[in-house]
Amino acid sequence: MTKLQTPIGTIDIVDPDETIFKKLQDILTFGIVSLRQPNNEKGYGIVMHCGNQEVFCLKQQPLEIERQAAEQLFKLQHMMIIDAYCRYLKLGFSGAYLASPYLRQRENGLWEAGVSHFIFPSENDKLNSEKSTVKAYDNQFGKGATDMFLGFMNCFNQAFIEAKLTKPQYLGIDVRPRSHIQNLAMYFMVLGSDIICTRTNLREKEDVAWAILSKGGINKVYHIPSQPMTINESDLNIAKGRNS
Repeated sequence: MTKLQTPIGTIDIVDPDETIFKKLQDILTFGIVSLRQPNNEKGYGIVMHCGNQEVFCLKQQPLEIERQAAEQLFKLQHMMIIDAYCRYLKLGFSGAYLASPYLRQRENGLWEAGVSHFIFPSENDKLNSEKSTVKAYDNQFGKGATDMFLGFMNCFNQAFIEAKLTKPQYLGIDVRPRSHIQNLAMYFMVLGSDIICTRTNLREKEDVAWAILSKGGINKVYHIPSQPMTINESDLNIAKGRNS
């Protein structure tokens, strides 16, 4: 464990234990695998493609803008996602939620700087969803996914309101495969009551996310440096932890 000092307070950076790793293998659609890295450094692959199948997300698409403005919006959405995570944790969901800002260039040369939502309900979330009358995305992502998405979006909107910032104009929410998103920033995700940093480099000096987390009362973050990964169908049992 290492300690990361922010202007607000200290955050413990913790390596994943077997319980956290097993939860990710179970909850993520195609699981997660440990990767061999140079110099014995730890690394992981979050499986986004398995054979001919891939993970889907909800794409929150904004108006198309010039590249410089898109990069600024990208950074803003990253900060608002982290702020939203601090609020979202209090809702008590058990599954995993990966909200990632993205950049995607259109054929006309303009850019999308939106948010992609990867939603992975747990069995507890599925049971709780039986009480809900809104199930718009449950068929695609599993029972409980709609409640998780709506809960996160409420927190995301509140983050803009309390920061007194104008929320970007979004065109809508579409279901899209991972391959549709060009430049995906998989920086942080939520697993139950825990925050996970998936960046290889923590960027403790450059990334304001750490100060936002500390201000939001977060004093522990798991560090699981990860990259999107493709596996063969024959390796799915390994990624889901069924062979151990």
